[in-house]
Amino acid sequence: MAFALIHYSQQDPRWKGIKIGTSTDTIGHVGCALTSVAMYASGWGYTQTPQTLNRKLVAAGGFYGAAIVWDAISELHPQIRNKGLTLCRDSDAPLAQMDASLAAGQPVLVEVDNSPAPGLQTHWVVLYEKKGVDYLMLDPWPYPVDSQPVLLRGRYSYGKPLKRTITAVSWYYFKAPGSEPPAVETDLIVQVLSTAVAGLRLRSEPDLGAPTLAVESAGAPLRVIEEKAGAQSKIGVNAQWIRVRDQEGLRGFVAAWYVEKAASQGPSTPPAQPPEPDPGFKKLEVLVSRSVGTGGLRLRKFPSMGGALVAIEKAGARLVVLEKADKAAKKVGKEGEWLEVRDPDGRRGYVMAQYVQVRG
Repeated sequence: MAFALIHYSQQDPRWKGIKIGTSTDTIGHVGCALTSVAMYASGWGYTQTPQTLNRKLVAAGGFYGAAIVWDAISELHPQIRNKGLTLCRDSDAPLAQMDASLAAGQPVLVEVDNSPAPGLQTHWVVLYEKKGVDYLMLDPWPYPVDSQPVLLRGRYSYGKPLKRTITAVSWYYFKAPGSEPPAVETDLIVQVLSTAVAGLRLRSEPDLGAPTLAVESAGAPLRVIEEKAGAQSKIGVNAQWIRVRDQEGLRGFVAAWYVEKAASQGPSTPPAQPPEPDPGFKKLEVLVSRSVGTGGLRLRKFPSMGGALVAIEKAGARLVVLEKADKAAKKVGKEGEWLEVRDPDGRRGYVMAQYVQVRG
């Protein structure tokens, strides 16, 4: 699905005099961010004018006074996610990351100075395409709206380089219902920072609110499966996400600011499965407790609530414990303990020991 160019002006007589958010100010005066979000949502097929979006966001608690809450749009359209805000008023704008987002078909909202006068007069616009060393934009200020493509530098640089023209970036990500970006195999390997002692969540989408597929341990190598140049530019950068495959073969997204390029760029292969218990050891069999009810018991890849889901075992299901029977028996029924097991279908993983009982 391609982003459509929908032009709105905050100066449109239909809404310029309407009070914005919970303030006494108006859309015509300070509604550039609101109008930019309306153009962004409308470009993905969720038609919102500044007027309708203002009304709906007020009802959803999407303002602090006149200031828009960037991720509140997700309350109205869950397919649109805000990935964070990067302030660069005293530093260079993250042009490489912006280019990577645009190359992936994801427009970005940026703040610029709308006047050459001293001080910062903030103004938000939507960038939708890289054009040479500049960007094409949807500008919410002019009325009537621009009838021809407009370049950012030509209107708002005032002699400054592009990296200093942009003073903030609000990152959005749109995922069409039922869509999944194709994986791109690369030879690039990143690893979880050693400082991530609690592990790094592998998520189903590039969003902090997306479901967790697994928790990757500190130092774990992850194979990058998106365009290599764009991924390299995002490593270590706040509010950016990288699509990866872990050593178990799970695919998802990790926060780019918690990974670094791995020192070794050799092949990343899944670890060998641990061996079955020695035949000489007595195998312990357990049953899933009736206390799990109709929800069943989660069989996970790792002994953690964040471990990827392997299967859901029904109450009464028989599981073979893949640990020494004497040690495993001491954990059965105890809260906070995990057991490595194999289910009747041969699937292996870990279950919470408090929800099983010794068979017989």
